[in-house]
Amino acid sequence: MKIYSEIELREMISNLRLVKGFAENLTDESEIDLTIYEMLLENHLKNKYKDIDKWLNHKLNTNSNG
Repeated sequence: MKIYSEIELREMISNLRLVKGFAENLTDESEIDLTIYEMLLENHLKNKYKDIDKWLNHKLNTNSNG
């Protein structure tokens, strides 16, 4: 499975939503792709913020012990 960047995911989601807005209905495959990209983006953002939280907690612990 290809690993997409956050920017790629946002662009693909935006493009599919734009097409959906004009076409009213996407093909089943496109609907599945849109759902997959949305889930991948959500997962990416959760991991991104988890890393930031981990880094901030480490900094707070280092500063309070120092």
